Amino acid sequence: MKEKAMNCKLVVRPIVGCLTHSHFWEGPCRAGYAKDMTPEAEAAAADRAFREAVDMLRGATPEIEMLPAVDARYDETFVVPREVYAQIEERIGEVDFFLCMNWRIPKLERYRKTVVILQNGNEGIDFAAYCRSIGVEAHVCMDLRDLNDIAHALWVRKVVANTRALVLTHGSMPTFGLQSLIRDPELIRSRYGMEIVKLPFRDIFPYMDRVSDEEACPIAERILGASLETKVNKEWFLNDVKYYLAARKMMDAYDCNAFTTACHELCTSEIPQNRKFTPCTCHSLMKDEGYPSGCEEDLNALLAMTVMQAAAMRPAFMGNPNLETDEMIRLHHAVPALRMNGYDRKPLRYKLWAFTGQGFGGKLQVDFTENEEKYVTLGRFNPQADTLSLGRGEVIKSEFEEVYCSPYYYIKMRDARAFMHQLAGFGHHQVLVFGDWSAVLERIAGVMGFKIEAQL
Repeated sequence: MKEKAMNCKLVVRPIVGCLTHSHFWEGPCRAGYAKDMTPEAEAAAADRAFREAVDMLRGATPEIEMLPAVDARYDETFVVPREVYAQIEERIGEVDFFLCMNWRIPKLERYRKTVVILQNGNEGIDFAAYCRSIGVEAHVCMDLRDLNDIAHALWVRKVVANTRALVLTHGSMPTFGLQSLIRDPELIRSRYGMEIVKLPFRDIFPYMDRVSDEEACPIAERILGASLETKVNKEWFLNDVKYYLAARKMMDAYDCNAFTTACHELCTSEIPQNRKFTPCTCHSLMKDEGYPSGCEEDLNALLAMTVMQAAAMRPAFMGNPNLETDEMIRLHHAVPALRMNGYDRKPLRYKLWAFTGQGFGGKLQVDFTENEEKYVTLGRFNPQADTLSLGRGEVIKSEFEEVYCSPYYYIKMRDARAFMHQLAGFGHHQVLVFGDWSAVLERIAGVMGFKIEAQL
């Protein structure tokens, strides 16, 4: 399987610029005391500035692989020595952005690399504006917090660009259950770098046939063993696990790290009836492991999920919205994850029920009101893949149905009716992550180049 996209790092080259002078003088841009303005004094100050910059970077986000810092000092000719540029050029093909600290580095823009300027003052703002005016991406950060916020947005962009989704399709366009989907995967690849591999939904079943009981049983027993209440045929539940393992094996064969499959068309083929499974457990397990996994070939939701899971560093739920009151919507589907508080946090409690009246098709029943955070962020891309619908609310109630899509989550919003009308430009499935990530997603939108339409 392609490496999990969220395992990627931003490769960053820090460059500490410093203007030192060949001798002492004063004038309209230089003033002070002679003892502090000798070549020796300025060299010592440059040494301190370099050490302080390197020390500061110890607090940078772990999403960064920090390359050795380059000491880029230059004199009043404003020419950076060639040997300094030779250091800057090391591993340049891997570098995601230059981190410019202290003073600007003249002619760094020649590389056409993204530049992040960590400098609280006129230098950074001026350099960024110049870079942007000539088509070089540039960002300004005033302090380490700014740096980590900007780096996180750039990291999410890299995560999306490193995602390659296996889409098991019936081939109809649009699908029966989802007319609002992104119909041209090239929109996603060209804008965000995320690749889509489309294959017939029936192609997974030879992989499923090769999954042995011995391979699937430990996973099934672990899930059954931790369930607070089990209402699924335990023998048939093994088939849900086999489908999950088959999806992983197929993703491995096609070098993918995200997944979605047809649902209505899969259902009407009667293959799930004959094999006694549904894909719901597969989606829940995938997301808990950090792999975006969405229902119904929904590329709008899968793209939003990829962005939002990385933004929040936690798995997502996705479901169908209904208006309950002017201040409440309801979302329902059978694909909650257990690590909704974060990948490194303990899983939520759950019951394991059956999707069907016959008892096959495991579905995790998770009460989101037991979650640590009550507030949630909702998102979905439009069919043109250039705008993210954004909503914010509070989960106030969970309900469960014996069969079909469940749980039901009731979400209080400022203006639920306006939010539902907003979705007419986006489609129905909503991706949900816990926490208020609206500000983070707005920053990511600026970096990735999509628009946001919000009801907050």
